[in-house]
Amino acid sequence: MQVALVGLGVMGKNLALNLIEKGLNLVAYDKNPDAGEDLLSLAKKEGFAERLHIVSDLSDMVRRLETPRSILLLVPAGELVDKVCSELIEAGVDINDIIVDCGNSNYKDGIARKLKYQNKFEFATMGISGGAEGARHGPAMMASGSEGGWERIIPFFEKVAASHNGESCFARVGQSASGHFVKMVHNGIEYALMQLIAEVYHLLRLGCGKSNDEIAALFDTWSEGELNSYLLSISSHILKLNSSDNTPIVDLIDNKVGAKGTGLWTAQNALELGIAVPSLVAAVQARHLTNTQDTHAALEMTYAAKQPAKVDIDLEELRKAFHLASLLCYRQGLALIKGASRSHQWKVDLAKTLQTWRAGCIIRADYLDQIAEGNGFIDGLNDEVIALRNISADAVRSGLAFPVLAATQTYYATLTTPSNGHLVQAQRDYFGEHGIKTHEGETCHLTDLTHIYAKVR
Repeated sequence: MQVALVGLGVMGKNLALNLIEKGLNLVAYDKNPDAGEDLLSLAKKEGFAERLHIVSDLSDMVRRLETPRSILLLVPAGELVDKVCSELIEAGVDINDIIVDCGNSNYKDGIARKLKYQNKFEFATMGISGGAEGARHGPAMMASGSEGGWERIIPFFEKVAASHNGESCFARVGQSASGHFVKMVHNGIEYALMQLIAEVYHLLRLGCGKSNDEIAALFDTWSEGELNSYLLSISSHILKLNSSDNTPIVDLIDNKVGAKGTGLWTAQNALELGIAVPSLVAAVQARHLTNTQDTHAALEMTYAAKQPAKVDIDLEELRKAFHLASLLCYRQGLALIKGASRSHQWKVDLAKTLQTWRAGCIIRADYLDQIAEGNGFIDGLNDEVIALRNISADAVRSGLAFPVLAATQTYYATLTTPSNGHLVQAQRDYFGEHGIKTHEGETCHLTDLTHIYAKVR
Protein backbone atom coordinates (compact mmCIF):
# COMPACT_ATOMS: atom_id res chain seq x y z
CA MET A 1 0.00 0.00 0.00
CA GLN A 2 1.23 3.46 -0.91
CA VAL A 3 0.24 6.73 0.74
CA ALA A 4 1.49 10.32 0.63
CA LEU A 5 1.96 12.80 3.47
CA VAL A 6 2.21 16.57 3.13
CA GLY A 7 3.57 18.35 6.22
CA LEU A 8 6.54 17.05 8.19
CA GLY A 9 6.35 19.08 11.37
CA VAL A 10 6.43 17.38 14.76
CA MET A 11 3.17 15.48 14.24
CA GLY A 12 3.78 14.78 10.55
CA LYS A 13 7.29 13.46 11.10
CA ASN A 14 6.21 11.08 13.85
CA LEU A 15 3.14 9.88 11.96
CA ALA A 16 5.35 9.27 8.92
CA LEU A 17 7.66 7.00 10.95
CA ASN A 18 4.62 5.16 12.30
CA LEU A 19 3.23 4.67 8.78
CA ILE A 20 6.40 3.20 7.29
CA GLU A 21 7.06 1.07 10.38
CA LYS A 22 3.64 -0.51 9.86
CA GLY A 23 4.57 -1.45 6.30
CA LEU A 24 3.19 1.39 4.16
CA ASN A 25 5.26 2.88 1.35
CA LEU A 26 5.32 6.62 1.98
CA VAL A 27 5.92 9.54 -0.36
CA ALA A 28 6.49 12.62 1.82
CA TYR A 29 6.78 16.35 1.20
CA ASP A 30 7.36 19.51 3.20
CA LYS A 31 8.05 22.99 1.86
CA ASN A 32 11.04 23.08 4.21
CA PRO A 33 13.70 20.75 2.68
CA ASP A 34 15.36 20.32 6.07
CA ALA A 35 12.20 18.64 7.41
CA GLY A 36 12.41 15.99 4.70
CA GLU A 37 16.10 15.41 5.33
CA ASP A 38 15.46 15.06 9.06
CA LEU A 39 12.74 12.47 8.45
CA LEU A 40 14.94 10.51 6.05
CA SER A 41 17.77 10.49 8.61
CA LEU A 42 15.45 9.14 11.32
CA ALA A 43 14.05 6.51 8.95
CA LYS A 44 17.57 5.32 8.13
CA LYS A 45 18.42 5.01 11.83
CA GLU A 46 15.33 2.90 12.44
CA GLY A 47 15.76 0.79 9.33
CA PHE A 48 12.69 2.00 7.44
CA ALA A 49 14.31 4.14 4.74
CA GLU A 50 13.55 1.73 1.90
CA ARG A 51 9.82 2.48 2.30
CA LEU A 52 10.27 6.27 2.32
CA HIS A 53 10.66 8.62 -0.62
CA ILE A 54 11.09 12.37 -0.02
CA VAL A 55 10.00 14.60 -2.93
CA SER A 56 10.88 18.22 -3.63
CA ASP A 57 7.48 19.34 -4.95
CA LEU A 58 3.84 18.27 -5.11
CA SER A 59 3.92 17.55 -8.83
CA ASP A 60 6.61 14.96 -8.26
CA MET A 61 4.53 13.52 -5.41
CA VAL A 62 1.44 13.12 -7.58
CA ARG A 63 3.45 11.53 -10.42
CA ARG A 64 5.00 8.95 -8.09
CA LEU A 65 1.73 7.83 -6.51
CA GLU A 66 -0.19 4.83 -7.74
CA THR A 67 -3.81 5.57 -8.67
CA PRO A 68 -6.21 5.99 -7.04
CA ARG A 69 -4.07 8.19 -4.80
CA SER A 70 -4.31 8.56 -1.01
CA ILE A 71 -2.83 11.79 0.36
CA LEU A 72 -2.73 12.91 4.00
CA LEU A 73 -2.38 16.57 4.99
CA LEU A 74 -0.78 17.54 8.30
CA VAL A 75 -0.41 21.26 7.75
CA PRO A 76 -1.59 24.18 9.94
CA ALA A 77 -5.35 24.75 9.85
CA GLY A 78 -6.80 27.56 7.77
CA GLU A 79 -5.77 28.97 4.40
CA LEU A 80 -2.77 26.68 4.04
CA VAL A 81 -5.03 23.62 3.72
CA ASP A 82 -6.82 25.19 0.75
CA LYS A 83 -3.52 26.33 -0.73
CA VAL A 84 -2.15 22.78 -0.67
CA CYS A 85 -5.40 21.37 -2.07
CA SER A 86 -5.29 23.85 -4.96
CA GLU A 87 -1.65 22.98 -5.67
CA LEU A 88 -2.50 19.27 -5.65
CA ILE A 89 -5.27 19.88 -8.19
CA GLU A 90 -2.77 21.70 -10.41
CA ALA A 91 -0.35 18.81 -9.90
CA GLY A 92 -2.86 16.34 -11.31
CA VAL A 93 -4.98 14.73 -8.58
CA ASP A 94 -8.35 13.60 -9.89
CA ILE A 95 -11.85 12.69 -8.74
CA ASN A 96 -10.87 9.16 -7.72
CA ASP A 97 -8.14 10.33 -5.34
CA ILE A 98 -8.73 10.92 -1.64
CA ILE A 99 -7.16 13.79 0.32
CA VAL A 100 -7.51 13.58 4.10
CA ASP A 101 -7.11 16.68 6.26
CA CYS A 102 -5.50 15.33 9.45
CA GLY A 103 -4.83 18.69 11.12
CA ASN A 104 -6.82 20.58 13.74
CA SER A 105 -9.10 22.26 11.22
CA ASN A 106 -12.45 23.79 12.11
CA TYR A 107 -15.15 21.31 11.12
CA LYS A 108 -17.07 24.10 9.33
CA ASP A 109 -14.12 24.47 6.98
CA GLY A 110 -14.30 20.72 6.37
CA ILE A 111 -17.95 20.95 5.39
CA ALA A 112 -17.18 23.80 2.98
CA ARG A 113 -14.20 21.98 1.48
CA LYS A 114 -16.16 18.80 0.89
CA LEU A 115 -18.55 20.81 -1.30
CA LYS A 116 -15.79 22.91 -2.86
CA TYR A 117 -13.74 19.94 -4.04
CA GLN A 118 -16.51 17.39 -4.73
CA ASN A 119 -15.82 17.39 -8.48
CA LYS A 120 -12.04 17.52 -8.07
CA PHE A 121 -11.21 14.75 -5.58
CA GLU A 122 -12.65 13.04 -2.51
CA PHE A 123 -12.13 15.23 0.54
CA ALA A 124 -12.18 13.65 4.00
CA THR A 125 -11.26 14.69 7.51
CA MET A 126 -9.56 12.93 10.40
CA GLY A 127 -8.86 14.18 13.90
CA ILE A 128 -5.69 12.77 15.45
CA SER A 129 -4.98 12.83 19.18
CA GLY A 130 -2.01 11.75 21.23
CA GLY A 131 0.61 14.38 20.51
CA ALA A 132 3.99 13.50 19.03
CA GLU A 133 4.31 10.34 21.14
CA GLY A 134 0.90 9.12 20.01
CA ALA A 135 1.57 9.91 16.37
CA ARG A 136 4.76 7.85 16.51
CA HIS A 137 3.54 4.81 18.41
CA GLY A 138 -0.25 4.80 17.94
CA PRO A 139 -2.66 7.75 18.12
CA ALA A 140 -6.43 7.92 18.41
CA MET A 141 -7.82 8.56 14.93
CA MET A 142 -11.32 9.98 14.40
CA ALA A 143 -12.11 9.82 10.68
CA SER A 144 -15.14 10.91 8.68
CA GLY A 145 -16.52 11.45 5.22
CA SER A 146 -15.65 10.00 1.82
CA GLU A 147 -17.35 6.63 1.65
CA GLY A 148 -15.30 5.36 -1.30
CA GLY A 149 -11.73 6.44 -0.64
CA TRP A 150 -11.59 5.26 2.94
CA GLU A 151 -12.30 1.65 2.08
CA ARG A 152 -8.88 1.08 0.55
CA ILE A 153 -6.88 2.64 3.39
CA ILE A 154 -8.89 1.71 6.52
CA PRO A 155 -7.00 -1.59 7.08
CA PHE A 156 -3.69 0.25 7.31
CA PHE A 157 -4.94 3.00 9.62
CA GLU A 158 -6.36 0.35 11.92
CA LYS A 159 -2.75 -0.86 12.30
CA VAL A 160 -1.28 2.64 12.64
CA ALA A 161 -3.68 3.71 15.40
CA ALA A 162 -3.40 2.73 19.04
CA SER A 163 -5.24 -0.38 20.16
CA HIS A 164 -7.19 -1.30 23.29
CA ASN A 165 -7.93 -4.93 24.17
CA GLY A 166 -7.19 -5.92 20.60
CA GLU A 167 -9.45 -3.28 19.03
CA SER A 168 -8.07 -0.42 16.96
CA CYS A 169 -8.57 3.17 18.10
CA PHE A 170 -9.21 4.17 14.49
CA ALA A 171 -12.81 4.59 13.37
CA ARG A 172 -14.78 6.43 10.75
CA VAL A 173 -17.12 7.97 13.30
CA GLY A 174 -19.62 9.61 10.93
CA GLN A 175 -20.32 11.50 7.75
CA SER A 176 -19.08 14.82 6.32
CA ALA A 177 -16.61 16.60 8.65
CA SER A 178 -17.79 14.91 11.84
CA GLY A 179 -14.29 13.57 12.52
CA HIS A 180 -13.00 17.07 13.10
CA PHE A 181 -16.04 17.91 15.23
CA VAL A 182 -15.43 14.84 17.39
CA LYS A 183 -11.73 15.79 17.74
CA MET A 184 -12.76 19.35 18.67
CA VAL A 185 -15.04 18.04 21.42
CA HIS A 186 -12.29 15.64 22.52
CA ASN A 187 -10.15 18.73 23.07
CA GLY A 188 -12.98 20.50 24.92
CA ILE A 189 -13.24 17.53 27.29
CA GLU A 190 -9.46 17.62 27.60
CA TYR A 191 -9.60 21.27 28.69
CA ALA A 192 -12.19 20.43 31.35
CA LEU A 193 -10.35 17.40 32.75
CA MET A 194 -7.05 19.26 32.91
CA GLN A 195 -8.67 22.16 34.74
CA LEU A 196 -10.54 19.81 37.09
CA ILE A 197 -7.31 18.06 38.08
CA ALA A 198 -5.66 21.45 38.59
CA GLU A 199 -8.54 22.51 40.84
CA VAL A 200 -8.22 19.38 42.98
CA TYR A 201 -4.49 20.09 43.26
CA HIS A 202 -5.23 23.72 44.16
CA LEU A 203 -7.71 22.73 46.87
CA LEU A 204 -5.27 20.28 48.42
CA ARG A 205 -2.22 22.56 48.09
CA LEU A 206 -3.59 25.90 49.26
CA GLY A 207 -6.86 24.91 50.91
CA CYS A 208 -5.49 21.94 52.88
CA GLY A 209 -1.79 22.81 53.02
CA LYS A 210 -0.57 19.52 51.51
CA SER A 211 2.78 19.26 49.76
CA ASN A 212 3.28 18.47 46.09
CA ASP A 213 4.65 15.05 47.04
CA GLU A 214 1.60 14.29 49.16
CA ILE A 215 -0.74 15.27 46.34
CA ALA A 216 1.24 13.21 43.83
CA ALA A 217 1.01 10.21 46.15
CA LEU A 218 -2.76 10.69 46.41
CA PHE A 219 -3.08 10.87 42.61
CA ASP A 220 -1.02 7.68 42.36
CA THR A 221 -3.36 5.93 44.78
CA TRP A 222 -6.37 7.03 42.73
CA SER A 223 -4.65 5.77 39.58
CA GLU A 224 -4.38 2.29 41.06
CA GLY A 225 -8.18 2.02 40.92
CA GLU A 226 -10.96 3.00 38.54
CA LEU A 227 -9.76 6.60 38.17
CA ASN A 228 -6.63 5.68 36.23
CA SER A 229 -6.16 8.06 33.31
CA TYR A 230 -3.39 9.57 31.22
CA LEU A 231 -4.00 13.12 32.50
CA LEU A 232 -4.04 12.08 36.16
CA SER A 233 -0.81 10.11 35.64
CA ILE A 234 1.09 12.96 34.01
CA SER A 235 -0.17 15.38 36.68
CA SER A 236 1.28 13.13 39.38
CA HIS A 237 4.57 12.89 37.50
CA ILE A 238 4.78 16.67 37.08
CA LEU A 239 4.23 17.22 40.82
CA LYS A 240 7.20 14.93 41.58
CA LEU A 241 9.65 16.84 39.38
CA ASN A 242 12.21 19.09 41.07
CA SER A 243 14.85 21.46 39.74
CA SER A 244 18.58 21.10 40.44
CA ASP A 245 18.15 23.09 43.67
CA ASN A 246 15.25 20.82 44.71
CA THR A 247 12.53 23.40 43.97
CA PRO A 248 9.31 21.82 42.68
CA ILE A 249 9.17 22.43 38.92
CA VAL A 250 5.46 23.26 39.04
CA ASP A 251 6.22 26.16 41.41
CA LEU A 252 8.60 27.72 38.84
CA ILE A 253 6.03 27.90 36.04
CA ASP A 254 4.19 31.11 35.17
CA ASN A 255 0.45 30.95 35.78
CA LYS A 256 -0.62 32.00 32.27
CA VAL A 257 -2.22 29.17 30.26
CA GLY A 258 -2.04 29.01 26.48
CA ALA A 259 -4.61 27.65 24.04
CA LYS A 260 -4.71 26.63 20.37
CA GLY A 261 -8.40 27.43 19.80
CA THR A 262 -10.21 24.09 19.77
CA GLY A 263 -11.53 24.61 23.30
CA LEU A 264 -12.95 27.96 22.25
CA TRP A 265 -14.52 26.36 19.17
CA THR A 266 -16.17 23.78 21.44
CA ALA A 267 -17.70 26.52 23.60
CA GLN A 268 -18.84 28.54 20.59
CA ASN A 269 -20.46 25.59 18.85
CA ALA A 270 -22.20 24.45 22.00
CA LEU A 271 -23.74 27.91 22.36
CA GLU A 272 -24.74 27.96 18.68
CA LEU A 273 -26.37 24.52 18.94
CA GLY A 274 -28.07 25.36 22.24
CA ILE A 275 -26.45 22.43 24.07
CA ALA A 276 -25.23 23.06 27.63
CA VAL A 277 -21.62 22.06 28.31
CA PRO A 278 -20.86 24.35 31.27
CA SER A 279 -17.83 22.39 32.50
CA LEU A 280 -16.16 22.64 29.11
CA VAL A 281 -17.00 26.34 28.75
CA ALA A 282 -15.76 27.07 32.28
CA ALA A 283 -12.40 25.48 31.45
CA VAL A 284 -11.98 27.80 28.45
CA GLN A 285 -12.88 30.83 30.54
CA ALA A 286 -10.50 29.69 33.28
CA ARG A 287 -7.63 29.87 30.79
CA HIS A 288 -8.74 33.31 29.69
CA LEU A 289 -8.76 34.50 33.29
CA THR A 290 -5.11 33.52 33.74
CA ASN A 291 -4.25 36.00 30.99
CA THR A 292 -6.24 39.01 32.24
CA GLN A 293 -3.12 41.19 32.51
CA ASP A 294 -2.67 40.94 28.73
CA THR A 295 -6.18 42.16 27.92
CA HIS A 296 -7.37 45.69 27.12
CA ALA A 297 -9.67 45.42 30.13
CA ALA A 298 -6.79 44.52 32.48
CA LEU A 299 -7.36 47.44 34.86
CA GLU A 300 -11.08 46.70 35.17
CA MET A 301 -10.27 43.05 35.92
CA THR A 302 -7.63 43.67 38.61
CA TYR A 303 -8.64 43.50 42.28
CA ALA A 304 -6.82 43.43 45.59
CA ALA A 305 -5.32 40.06 46.54
CA LYS A 306 -7.14 37.97 49.15
CA GLN A 307 -5.89 35.18 51.37
CA PRO A 308 -7.56 31.78 50.97
CA ALA A 309 -9.00 30.05 54.02
CA LYS A 310 -7.87 26.65 55.24
CA VAL A 311 -10.44 23.86 54.94
CA ASP A 312 -10.68 20.25 56.08
CA ILE A 313 -11.36 17.86 53.21
CA ASP A 314 -12.41 14.23 53.45
CA LEU A 315 -10.06 12.62 50.91
CA GLU A 316 -12.43 9.76 50.14
CA GLU A 317 -15.21 12.28 49.46
CA LEU A 318 -12.80 14.19 47.24
CA ARG A 319 -12.07 11.02 45.25
CA LYS A 320 -15.78 10.34 44.78
CA ALA A 321 -16.48 13.95 43.78
CA PHE A 322 -13.62 13.89 41.28
CA HIS A 323 -14.92 10.60 39.87
CA LEU A 324 -18.42 11.95 39.25
CA ALA A 325 -17.19 15.31 37.94
CA SER A 326 -14.90 13.54 35.45
CA LEU A 327 -17.74 11.35 34.17
CA LEU A 328 -19.97 14.39 33.73
CA CYS A 329 -17.33 16.20 31.67
CA TYR A 330 -17.34 13.30 29.20
CA ARG A 331 -21.12 13.06 29.19
CA GLN A 332 -21.43 16.76 28.33
CA GLY A 333 -19.05 16.29 25.40
CA LEU A 334 -20.97 13.28 24.11
CA ALA A 335 -24.24 15.21 24.38
CA LEU A 336 -22.71 17.94 22.22
CA ILE A 337 -21.54 15.41 19.62
CA LYS A 338 -24.96 13.76 19.56
CA GLY A 339 -26.71 17.11 19.17
CA ALA A 340 -24.42 18.22 16.36
CA SER A 341 -24.81 14.86 14.61
CA ARG A 342 -28.58 15.22 14.71
CA SER A 343 -28.43 18.82 13.50
CA HIS A 344 -26.03 18.07 10.60
CA GLN A 345 -27.34 14.53 9.89
CA TRP A 346 -23.86 13.04 10.36
CA LYS A 347 -25.02 9.73 11.88
CA VAL A 348 -22.12 9.77 14.35
CA ASP A 349 -21.63 6.45 16.13
CA LEU A 350 -20.94 7.28 19.79
CA ALA A 351 -19.74 3.74 20.50
CA LYS A 352 -17.11 4.07 17.77
CA THR A 353 -16.23 7.52 19.08
CA LEU A 354 -15.56 6.16 22.56
CA GLN A 355 -13.53 3.32 21.07
CA THR A 356 -11.16 5.82 19.45
CA TRP A 357 -10.62 7.45 22.87
CA ARG A 358 -9.71 4.27 24.76
CA ALA A 359 -5.98 4.43 23.98
CA GLY A 360 -3.46 6.70 22.31
CA CYS A 361 -5.28 9.96 23.00
CA ILE A 362 -4.96 12.56 25.75
CA ILE A 363 -8.33 11.81 27.40
CA ARG A 364 -7.88 8.04 27.58
CA ALA A 365 -9.04 6.64 30.92
CA ASP A 366 -9.98 3.29 32.42
CA TYR A 367 -13.44 4.61 33.33
CA LEU A 368 -14.50 5.07 29.69
CA ASP A 369 -16.39 1.81 30.15
CA GLN A 370 -18.53 3.65 32.70
CA ILE A 371 -19.05 6.51 30.23
CA ALA A 372 -20.27 3.99 27.68
CA GLU A 373 -22.92 2.71 30.10
CA GLY A 374 -24.64 6.09 29.86
CA ASN A 375 -26.65 8.12 32.32
CA GLY A 376 -27.98 4.99 34.00
CA PHE A 377 -24.58 4.34 35.53
CA ILE A 378 -24.33 7.90 36.84
CA ASP A 379 -27.84 7.66 38.35
CA GLY A 380 -26.53 4.91 40.60
CA LEU A 381 -23.68 6.99 42.05
CA ASN A 382 -25.61 8.30 45.06
CA ASP A 383 -22.57 8.59 47.36
CA GLU A 384 -20.66 10.43 44.64
CA VAL A 385 -23.51 12.92 44.22
CA ILE A 386 -23.40 13.79 47.93
CA ALA A 387 -19.60 13.97 47.78
CA LEU A 388 -19.72 16.39 44.84
CA ARG A 389 -22.09 18.64 46.79
CA ASN A 390 -19.95 18.55 49.94
CA ILE A 391 -16.61 19.06 48.21
CA SER A 392 -18.00 21.90 46.11
CA ALA A 393 -19.21 23.61 49.29
CA ASP A 394 -15.86 23.10 51.05
CA ALA A 395 -14.00 24.37 48.00
CA VAL A 396 -16.05 27.57 47.84
CA ARG A 397 -15.45 28.16 51.55
CA SER A 398 -11.71 28.21 50.89
CA GLY A 399 -12.12 31.34 48.77
CA LEU A 400 -10.15 29.78 45.90
CA ALA A 401 -11.40 29.47 42.33
CA PHE A 402 -13.01 26.23 41.13
CA PRO A 403 -14.68 27.04 37.81
CA VAL A 404 -15.02 23.50 36.45
CA LEU A 405 -15.90 21.87 39.79
CA ALA A 406 -18.58 24.49 40.44
CA ALA A 407 -19.90 24.36 36.88
CA THR A 408 -20.14 20.58 37.00
CA GLN A 409 -22.04 20.62 40.29
CA THR A 410 -24.37 23.27 38.85
CA TYR A 411 -24.85 21.24 35.65
CA TYR A 412 -25.84 18.10 37.53
CA ALA A 413 -28.00 19.96 40.05
CA THR A 414 -29.86 21.80 37.29
CA LEU A 415 -30.72 18.52 35.57
CA THR A 416 -31.70 16.61 38.73
CA THR A 417 -33.41 19.13 41.04
CA PRO A 418 -36.28 21.64 40.61
CA SER A 419 -35.39 24.45 38.21
CA ASN A 420 -35.71 28.19 38.79
CA GLY A 421 -36.44 28.84 35.12
CA HIS A 422 -40.11 29.62 35.74
CA LEU A 423 -39.23 32.95 37.39
CA VAL A 424 -36.79 33.88 34.61
CA GLN A 425 -39.42 33.15 31.96
CA ALA A 426 -41.92 35.25 33.93
CA GLN A 427 -39.40 38.11 33.95
CA ARG A 428 -39.00 37.82 30.17
CA ASP A 429 -42.74 38.00 29.67
CA TYR A 430 -43.10 40.88 32.14
CA PHE A 431 -40.82 43.26 30.23
CA GLY A 432 -40.82 41.77 26.74
CA GLU A 433 -44.11 39.87 26.39
CA HIS A 434 -42.23 36.75 25.23
CA GLY A 435 -44.93 34.46 26.53
CA ILE A 436 -45.08 31.76 29.19
CA LYS A 437 -46.24 28.16 29.24
CA THR A 438 -48.18 26.80 32.20
CA HIS A 439 -47.86 23.29 33.64
CA GLU A 440 -51.06 22.44 31.78
CA GLY A 441 -49.27 23.21 28.50
CA GLU A 442 -51.15 26.46 27.84
CA THR A 443 -49.16 29.22 26.11
CA CYS A 444 -50.16 32.66 27.32
CA HIS A 445 -48.94 35.84 29.07
CA LEU A 446 -48.82 36.88 32.72
CA THR A 447 -51.69 39.26 32.05
CA ASP A 448 -53.84 36.32 30.94
CA LEU A 449 -53.44 34.77 34.37
CA THR A 450 -53.76 37.84 36.56
CA HIS A 451 -54.48 41.54 36.23
CA ILE A 452 -51.41 43.74 36.58
CA TYR A 453 -52.58 47.21 37.54
CA ALA A 454 -49.29 48.98 36.91
CA LYS A 455 -45.97 47.53 35.80
CA VAL A 456 -42.71 48.48 37.50
CA ARG A 457 -40.85 51.19 35.59
